[in-house]
Amino acid sequence: MSIEVTILYVVWSATIISLFFIPYHHYRKASISFLFQQFSAWFLGILVVQWNLIEYPVRELASVNQTSFTFEFFVYPVIGIFFNYFYPTNSSLFRRILYYCFICTAITIPEVIIEKNTDLIHYVSWHWTVTWMSVYATLFLLRGFFSWFFKNDLQKNKLGDRPHQA
Repeated sequence: MSIEVTILYVVWSATIISLFFIPYHHYRKASISFLFQQFSAWFLGILVVQWNLIEYPVRELASVNQTSFTFEFFVYPVIGIFFNYFYPTNSSLFRRILYYCFICTAITIPEVIIEKNTDLIHYVSWHWTVTWMSVYATLFLLRGFFSWFFKNDLQKNKLGDRPHQA
């Protein structure tokens, strides 16, 4: 088995296992986060591949999809769920910006390592900074949509962010 296939198995397994850590009472919020992030990742991924900025030499469903099915349809949407779940709503602006930067960096570094050492992704006319900025932009859009969609619940602190412990 190639390193690429092994990585895909590990990533799929870890992502599936992580879904069990979503509290049952947050499934509604998790579903909205997942679907919104899936749409934005798919849309951006299609553009990037069609404009020949990135290639995915080793990928699932290669005959029907030129993008990274694993990342755009499963991993990144699940990251979006946890991004919203742990979002520091009641923190200072500085801490919220730091949170965005941390998540973007935590996504970009493994991508760069995978790009340099495997055939899962190949930057044609792309740079890791563009990845970082596009992740930031899609997470920002996700948080904006999430806040708008659940504004009544967040104001009433019903289905708001996870309860903060005193």
